[in-house]
Amino acid sequence: MTNTTAELSQNAVPVKGNEVNLTLGGIDLNNSGSVIVKADKKLLTVQFPDGHDGRAFTLKAETADDLYEWKTALEKALAQAPSAANPPEQNVNEKEPTKSTVLGRPILLALEDVDGTPSFLEKALKFLEEHGSRVEGVLRQAADVDDVERRVREYEQGKVEFAPDEDAHVIGDCIKHVLRALPSSPVPASCCKALLDACRTDRAVRVASMRAAINDTFPEPNRRLLQRS
Repeated sequence: MTNTTAELSQNAVPVKGNEVNLTLGGIDLNNSGSVIVKADKKLLTVQFPDGHDGRAFTLKAETADDLYEWKTALEKALAQAPSAANPPEQNVNEKEPTKSTVLGRPILLALEDVDGTPSFLEKALKFLEEHGSRVEGVLRQAADVDDVERRVREYEQGKVEFAPDEDAHVIGDCIKHVLRALPSSPVPASCCKALLDACRTDRAVRVASMRAAINDTFPEPNRRLLQRS
């Protein structure tokens, strides 16, 4: 049994009746969670749709055996976890806000969807590469906030491709909007020291040192996002 699997077993804490309070690394589990596996990268993400923003955390396995052992353990833990019921004070007739398919996505899914197709962010980055590089002030001049929010809504409602004549300032601010809404920082706190140390090196080797710090210390999803952005 790997450490992560053991942790799932050890963190099942009785609370009342037949219910259990399951945690993983301090994250409360409930039965609304789903497990997403990216076998080629040995990455596993658990997503929770509960709450206004949802929650997600990502694990990276050393081996394929570990990956599927974790998947089995997590799915079992989620099945045994308490229900993600609405809080008592919430009006039962009040509809839960629809979770955005663009904003608040885990870093693992920042650039591509579960099925491998390009995400909103990836398409927006490609649009700027192809149509925004010659637009004066792109990513510097702010677009109208309403236009940015409207374009995100349109994407969620089915307008999932960016036309060549769209406003590059709006698409650029959509990118910034998505990055700000990530549930965790693209630069993990544990990697900051390595980056700072790299920045303090001699100018002749500084860029190479920063690249090495990113390659050596960043989780793969974070590294891919930084290299793409």
